Amino acid sequence: MFDVSFLRPHYLTALLVVIPLITGLWYASFVSRRKARAEFGDRKLIGRFSKPLTLRSELFLVATWVAAVSLMVVAIAGPVSKSLPTTVKSGSLQVVAVVDVSKSMGAEDYRSIMPAKDGYEPELVPGPYGSRVDFVKLLLRREVMPAIIGNQLGVVLYTGEGFEQVPLTDDWSATTWVLQNWMKVGNAPGNGSDYAEGMGLALDMLKRDYIPGKEKVIILFTDGGFTGEQETLEKVLTRVKDEKARLIIVGVGGRVDVSIPIYDDKGNVTGVETKDNQPLLTSLDEGKVIELATLADAEYFILDPSSNGKLGVTWAAKLGGSKAESKEKPVYQYPLGVAIILLFGLFLRGLFVRRESNFNGG
Repeated sequence: MFDVSFLRPHYLTALLVVIPLITGLWYASFVSRRKARAEFGDRKLIGRFSKPLTLRSELFLVATWVAAVSLMVVAIAGPVSKSLPTTVKSGSLQVVAVVDVSKSMGAEDYRSIMPAKDGYEPELVPGPYGSRVDFVKLLLRREVMPAIIGNQLGVVLYTGEGFEQVPLTDDWSATTWVLQNWMKVGNAPGNGSDYAEGMGLALDMLKRDYIPGKEKVIILFTDGGFTGEQETLEKVLTRVKDEKARLIIVGVGGRVDVSIPIYDDKGNVTGVETKDNQPLLTSLDEGKVIELATLADAEYFILDPSSNGKLGVTWAAKLGGSKAESKEKPVYQYPLGVAIILLFGLFLRGLFVRRESNFNGG
């Protein structure tokens, strides 16, 4: 969707003069031409060799003139379109991404929709590829980070405990390197999956490095697994509200149970994760995530692989809030182009009518 505004809106008042003026000039011309035809000779005889001159036959002509001149006035007024916010005002935001790196996040729900790698289509890429963690990294690099250039991003990984992987920084080159090389399944201490620990550490980072005037945002990426204490979670969510941080929750994983592949050092699949000698199957526990979002009064989105992993989220608007910025794009060329086409059509019509008149008169 686009919001159109004008650089020189006062120019539009000219339409109040232009439209009546064009209409008046046309009507004066119409009366003059009809009078000339009446004085030229017998009306029936003239009607045999030329088209009748009536108000109805001239309506399209005057409408075209009015439209062409009006569009030129609109173009001069300098219309610009404001796109959906694409960036956040520099220096206005501190964001911490809290990412689950427990065992279930190794499930490769997203392999088929990942980009090609090293010349291989995603299905043929050797070794681990397209896991839930992989797709979160891709989302951070391609959508979140470009939307908040000039602002700070930190990254917390968690399993049973939280781990500060990237301190709050606006250095995207260093952040990208760390994400690509160190954001992996299991790269956090403890066992299980406790997002209360991850969010608690994110709040500690935001409090430690807080810069007055900046808005605080936490993005939690989880597939719904939770092995922590409910009491601890409630305390953390109370802190989120008390410390005026906004929480956005992204559900990661498909709704269909999948296994978790195990690879050897050469990138070959050697089996799947098991529990009680049975393949361990995992899917997004959406009920648990919705329950968390309701409890936290947070926004919730699903990173669904069946919908090509599209969230339908404009991250600049979602993260930036009032700090989101739209880009203005001049669009004067569109009304101007239509006006030129209409004027060209009027010119061709004039030639056609003149030639037809000459032919009939000959």
